[in-house]
Amino acid sequence: MTESTYAHPELLTSAAWLSEHLGDAQLKVVDARGADEYAEAHIPGALLLPAGAFRSTGDVPGICTPEDFAATAGALGIAANDVVVCYDATGPAAGRAWWAFTHFGHRDVRFLNGGIRQWLAGAHPTTTRTPALELAIYSLGTADDSLVCSLPQAVAGVDDGSVLFWDVRTEGEFSGATPRDNPPDRAGHLPGAVHLEWTELVDAETGLFKPADAMERILQAKGITPEKAVGAY
Repeated sequence: MTESTYAHPELLTSAAWLSEHLGDAQLKVVDARGADEYAEAHIPGALLLPAGAFRSTGDVPGICTPEDFAATAGALGIAANDVVVCYDATGPAAGRAWWAFTHFGHRDVRFLNGGIRQWLAGAHPTTTRTPALELAIYSLGTADDSLVCSLPQAVAGVDDGSVLFWDVRTEGEFSGATPRDNPPDRAGHLPGAVHLEWTELVDAETGLFKPADAMERILQAKGITPEKAVGAY
């Protein structure tokens, strides 16, 4: 399977492509795993994303300010004209990093399809060496606010038939049987939300996204279609 089967293949990259371009001057690889996993082995030249990066520091969890994003990216040596490739072990952490770069207007940011698992499966090299960081001044682009659903928007969307909320969590979190960090009296899901755990779109053996046609069938079966405004959580 190749990334070209998708509507926007430019948002993904393969381990093979990344291996061929590791020496590119304007390529920055971001490792969104934890510090221990990074120290054990990582893609050569990869930059460790600090824990809690791109998250707000207030009482309500959310995205950081544009200024904080620029400061974090610049501290990693990333400039606005760099090609950024995000990866992790399973997907969510790299997905959040990709989303943050995209939200703040980064021109070219990609998700490594299959993550570190595909990198290792291709027998590509790893290292324990931490690259020297060269500070950069990150010039912010235009933020894409369409990628963010605020609390007021979510409240209004519950009663809006054109909006569909997609709960990507586990079945236990959706049903409330496994509330995790939520208080017991706040367990469950948004009214009217459909449940489809994000892992259903990934091949369990390879870690790669399923083919585009298979993903489309899965989404359509849940009513997640292009005609809907979708809010995922």
